[in-house]
Amino acid sequence: MKISQILNSIIIGIAAGSQPIFGYNYGARKFDRVKQALKTVLGLSIVISTIAFILFQTIPDKLISIFGSGDENYMEFACLAFRTYLLLCICNGIQIPSGIFFQAIGKSIKSAILSLSRQILFLIPALVILGHMFGIMGVLSSGPVADGLAFVVAGILLILEIKHLKQANGNSQTLVDDTSTDNRLASKMVITISREYGSGGRYIGRLIADKLGIKFYDKDFVIELAKETGLAEEYIESNEQKRTTLAGLNNGYYTGLDNSDDLFIKEAELIKKVANKESCVIIGRCADFILKDKANVIKVFVYASKQDKIKRATEIYGLDKQKAEKEIKRIDKLRANHYKHYTEKNWSDHGNYDICINSDTLGVEKSADLICQMVQGKM
Repeated sequence: MKISQILNSIIIGIAAGSQPIFGYNYGARKFDRVKQALKTVLGLSIVISTIAFILFQTIPDKLISIFGSGDENYMEFACLAFRTYLLLCICNGIQIPSGIFFQAIGKSIKSAILSLSRQILFLIPALVILGHMFGIMGVLSSGPVADGLAFVVAGILLILEIKHLKQANGNSQTLVDDTSTDNRLASKMVITISREYGSGGRYIGRLIADKLGIKFYDKDFVIELAKETGLAEEYIESNEQKRTTLAGLNNGYYTGLDNSDDLFIKEAELIKKVANKESCVIIGRCADFILKDKANVIKVFVYASKQDKIKRATEIYGLDKQKAEKEIKRIDKLRANHYKHYTEKNWSDHGNYDICINSDTLGVEKSADLICQMVQGKM
């Protein structure tokens, strides 16, 4: 196991070193560079795992002697165990880099599947089943069985992703500049708005900015992040403010390799920068938490009934009723996971905010008016 860990560490080092190359080129939609980098990483990893395989099968006794010695029976069994358990270690040259690759391009679910597949999904059942059927040889054989199955899963996911890269369109969408410039406030004030999907929170924020004549920040952060990081606006918009439940399972091989963390850090810096510079309305992005120690900040949470959110999603976003319900549940869960991960607080806890508004009761216009009155009263 020590020898196996050394092999895996070398492969992890190569793959982890390439992670920024994968992430930034994928975000910039330079898919040819992504494929070239992946080809290089897989090639190097396979060469290393092949050399390891040859050494493990030809001179296991020399490697075993590094860790101790025993009688003839000890060495005979140790060599048998070494050759059998690490028979398909060559597969690690594909399986390990694949998991890191998917993590780098923001496919956390696929990365989690690969992270868990060998050690948990395949190895433990193989140990139990084969050990029961074939005794000690079954236990030793569980290693190559798990390696082989994990390799098959990684290979399938890689092939599908490479096909997707070939078909990907290199055009990114142009985002609208959502700003107001006629500041009618006597002093600097920042309004942060967290909102449930379909509650009308973004529109309320837009109305507040127009009524007060201050800047409105939402997709502007996406544009600015794209300039600073080189990532495509489409990629940032798809990966910011969203954290899947399985993202937390990406441990072991892939600890700390998360583009979402980099985006959050850079976005937090931008939020603090604009809040120090001018009065503004900021939508989402944990801005209420990021600016928690700043004076003259009003933290707002907008929610609505399930029926009203579905109605708004069908009328404004053009979704059918069933799809709208699923989309509302999905996006709210992603937002809640994101908020919990970076603030260690519950997103929907009304204690986090200065005012919580049910947009069903007041409507978006009156909700915006109420917050404007609150702003004026605090000045």
